[in-house]
Amino acid sequence: MTKLLFDGERSFKQLKKLAVGIGTRPSGTEEERRAAEYVASEFEAMGLETAVEEFEATTARVVSKKLEVLEPYREDVPCEVMPLFGGTAPSGVVGDLIFLDTADEEYLTPEVEGKVILTSAIPSNRKKAYGILSRLKPLAMIVIESSPRIPAKNLYGSLTVKERFGEFPTVRVTYEDGLKLLEKKAKRVRVIAETEEVKVKSRNVVGELKGSERPEEIVVVGGHYDTVLEVSGAEDNAGGTAIVMELARAFKGKGTKRTMRFAAWGCEEIGLLGSKAYATKLREASEKAKKEDENAETELDRTLLCVNLDVHGAYIGTNECKVVGPPELTASVKLLSKETGTAFTVEESVPSSDATSLSAVGVPSVTFARRAPTNVLMHSTEDRVKWLSPKTLQAQGEFVELFLDRYVANAAAFPFEKTIPDKQKKDIEDYFKRALRKPP
Repeated sequence: MTKLLFDGERSFKQLKKLAVGIGTRPSGTEEERRAAEYVASEFEAMGLETAVEEFEATTARVVSKKLEVLEPYREDVPCEVMPLFGGTAPSGVVGDLIFLDTADEEYLTPEVEGKVILTSAIPSNRKKAYGILSRLKPLAMIVIESSPRIPAKNLYGSLTVKERFGEFPTVRVTYEDGLKLLEKKAKRVRVIAETEEVKVKSRNVVGELKGSERPEEIVVVGGHYDTVLEVSGAEDNAGGTAIVMELARAFKGKGTKRTMRFAAWGCEEIGLLGSKAYATKLREASEKAKKEDENAETELDRTLLCVNLDVHGAYIGTNECKVVGPPELTASVKLLSKETGTAFTVEESVPSSDATSLSAVGVPSVTFARRAPTNVLMHSTEDRVKWLSPKTLQAQGEFVELFLDRYVANAAAFPFEKTIPDKQKKDIEDYFKRALRKPP
């Protein structure tokens, strides 16, 4: 077996640098910039050709927040704002509560007009539901977390919803506080969700290791390094970024026949914006070149695979892999899992992660992740290092290193056809439609 160079302890130190040393890394913030500079400095120290690629993004911050029960009792309820859905005036909005199982169209009757919706889930079909809500004009929405004993999550919401359908001030509360509102028959509430939309610059960090024999063939290995607001993002996704960084060191040491690009993506949490910027640049350059010469071979043509690392490090859990591409790509992960004795659940499906940006422009992808009980804590203040282990990073990192070494970086001939089945192309299209996002 090929000698493996991945070091879980070293990777765990990088994880802690991101999640603890730098901490929360929301899109476009000083902390996100510091994280990008840290990754870039590590890539440069390894001797990789490193580029920091800036792109513009629109995000939002929370200015003030409050959820106050006014009738039939008075009480403040802790909450977190989803700022990209829009906000209220500093004084907030006051209205009667109406409870809906979910905010899907089946429950959206004229009765919600002028009221504050209390619900357990935002709509699954955003286009349909928010179209109805834009006509009914509720004052605000309170989303109850789906599981007990987890903090209210610090999710951003959707700028596209606000731009297309108007502002929907939305706050999140814990399961326990939501249940209390129902059991105590809270009738009238004040919601303050004062937000500010901000134009920012974010960045992707790309470290390139040139191939020794087939440098024209490119493989992208990436993971996002940003977080939602106020969250250290240890599992999501300092763990994935740390694996990418350690894989870069490993392949710098052992070499690669093909060019490998190790990428830390920015702004994943507000819509895969970093990977979308990268994929869009590839697509536009390819279209321009082929317009001038239809036989031109472009960088997009030569980008053969994307390997994505998102959500990693949990001590207790299982491994999963989502594949977008030809059947032999799926089979390779399954075979390696059986051979090495590292169990993976492997399925052909579209992940809500950066790999989908690359697959949207025709690049097959493999997304490795860790399914764990602590996944429910992601996007909350409890996504912390204490749940994670260097031993888990070691096992995950070694598996991905072996996969890359055997099938990708140093194979005599690249073994996977660059194709995406029609069904998966449709699934990718549906993914962006459901999220009300434009594909790259």
